[in-house]
Amino acid sequence: MANIRAFRGLRYSPEVKLDSCICPPYDIISDSEREELYRKSEYNIIRVEFGKEFEGDNAQNNKFTRAKEYLDEWIQRGILRFEDKESVYVLEQEFEIEGRKYRRTGLIVLLELVDFEEGIVIPHEFTLSKPKQERLNLLRHTHANISSIFGLYEDKQLNIKRMLDDIKARKENVSYNGIGTFERIWIVSDDSVIENLKKLFADKKIFIADGHHRYETALEYKKEMMQRKDYNKDADYNYIMITLTALEDEGIVILPTHRIVLSSDVEEDIFLEKLKINFDIEEGEYKALKEKLLDYKKYAFLIYTYNKNFYLIRLKDPEKSLKDIEGSRAYKNLDVVVLQKLILSDILGITDEDILNQRNLKYTKSDKELIDIVDGGAKYGFILNPTLAEELKEVSLSGEKMPQKSTYFYPKLMTGNVIFVHQK
Repeated sequence: MANIRAFRGLRYSPEVKLDSCICPPYDIISDSEREELYRKSEYNIIRVEFGKEFEGDNAQNNKFTRAKEYLDEWIQRGILRFEDKESVYVLEQEFEIEGRKYRRTGLIVLLELVDFEEGIVIPHEFTLSKPKQERLNLLRHTHANISSIFGLYEDKQLNIKRMLDDIKARKENVSYNGIGTFERIWIVSDDSVIENLKKLFADKKIFIADGHHRYETALEYKKEMMQRKDYNKDADYNYIMITLTALEDEGIVILPTHRIVLSSDVEEDIFLEKLKINFDIEEGEYKALKEKLLDYKKYAFLIYTYNKNFYLIRLKDPEKSLKDIEGSRAYKNLDVVVLQKLILSDILGITDEDILNQRNLKYTKSDKELIDIVDGGAKYGFILNPTLAEELKEVSLSGEKMPQKSTYFYPKLMTGNVIFVHQK
């Protein structure tokens, strides 16, 4: 099923401070954060992955041509160096959330690009055309995966875990500070270990957690190459760099993405009356209601209103309330779907098109930011529980895709710790 292989990763020289050269994924970097990363080091990978645009840019001189120039120059100067042998990379990310410590293990490899229809690589969210065009232009110029996508797989027998644990029992080759993480990498070039990993993944399905745009971009680039007379089915452009983590990994953390309705004609008293059709409602203080929300885990939301009131609502009868929603049982059970269909759409008039264009709707990971935005003039804020990894798997296997911003895997993978450049 899933065809993985080793590769000669491109990595920063030990003489370069890696902490200063890595960056988060391009799609979560703000303009101010990009400026800060530029200042952090003249060799920060941001210049390649998500370079700045300048007045006067043209077809011959733009952020994509500059990305290629930076990459070539840093390789030439030894700032970036290729691994001596084809290798796989074991990544451990150590992090903390609300006082609890976690460790997440990933395996960085190449994954053969296949169409989603083959049922080997399975997406869970929709993509947008603009980011894909940006990523395609970068790939055409650099012929490289600057950042790894993130994938999940089932390891119920823990066979892969045991292999990775054996590798992690020795001293790591690289360690560095990420963004809110401490990270270690073990470089594995032993042919027998690599071959055993290939065999263990041969019957796996890979669920894309992060990186849908980059996967679809790489697939499009592969199809462009297939039109050429010199197409080679073994060439590097048939593969994408991916970090694979087991669904059973104790470090799998998905954070919720909360919703804020910026304006609405529906006043609070009418809103509450309409909610009562499907939900039980409890008014109270933020802290107590938030604890109850976490205990409920499903079918519940904490609402903050423009009148500075907090309400905990919970679905009375899921079977009855969800019967008219189209989709599989797994899809209809998602809290983000319940919120969108029964509240945002049916009561507040927020359409699917509004959501697609992020019109009259704002997203945040922070309860505090949500409260501040509502206090600043927005209408309603909705605090959610996180989507579960098992829910992602079930929806994906049903052939459906989740609504946008259903999952936020934490921590994000760092860009620049390992780079995959097409060499053949």
